[in-house]
Amino acid sequence: MKATAVLCALSLLIGGMALMPTAVHAAGWISGAEADAAPWVKDIEQELFKKDYRYVYANDPRTPQAVVLRKLNQAAKAYEAKDHALAQQLVREALAVFEEGVRKHYYSQSDIDPIVTFIRQHVPIKTS
Repeated sequence: MKATAVLCALSLLIGGMALMPTAVHAAGWISGAEADAAPWVKDIEQELFKKDYRYVYANDPRTPQAVVLRKLNQAAKAYEAKDHALAQQLVREALAVFEEGVRKHYYSQSDIDPIVTFIRQHVPIKTS
């Protein structure tokens, strides 16, 4: 009986520790851009998280803002490293996240047009 109680207490303690949030387990949707992001990525981040777009993303379970910002941050790093081909590919992949949302009927093309236009205007990497 005493051993069972100790075992239960230990399992609760270990289980509780596994559920405690740490920096490693932080939610990806809090911010997609990392601290060392280029200024243009931070501008896009501010735009993506505006209240105006809250309902656009409401049906998309993927948190597209965070995915797009991670891709754009990677593109910024590639651009700074003078790997322009990789930077262009990453920007295209970032924009494809929104296109995929349209194909999956999470939102319409007219919903994302202002967002895509803003991104294209602020990205120094031309995607042709």
